[in-house]
Amino acid sequence: MVGRCIFLPLLLLLSACWGGKKESPADEAKAVLVEALSALQVGNVDGYVQHVDFGGDMDSLQHSVLSALLRQHLDQRTQQRGALTGIEALDGKMRGDTVCTVFYQLTFADSTVEVASQKMVKVGSVWKIRVRN
Repeated sequence: MVGRCIFLPLLLLLSACWGGKKESPADEAKAVLVEALSALQVGNVDGYVQHVDFGGDMDSLQHSVLSALLRQHLDQRTQQRGALTGIEALDGKMRGDTVCTVFYQLTFADSTVEVASQKMVKVGSVWKIRVRN
């Protein structure tokens, strides 16, 4: 009897852990965007670029041009507002199964707050930032 009293609560606990709540597609898209923006926050342009859907593979020249443009944009933004100090995904609105618009907030060292949105697309099983229409 004592074994059953211990076994049943243990079984319920384990099933709750294994059968945990799965992230929604919008939450997955939000997490990918935050990961990409966090890479930019620390200057990891390549970490950001790996999360972008270009609609095809880029050759090394295209990759280096894009990386240089991103670095230039980051430098300009840092000069204007200081470093990026906070990233928060506010909401995600799904359109179908493979498109999500993520609304997010960026906070800068000068206390400027910028609210923006980013279209995300699911490519296979991976969420990517859409930079084209």
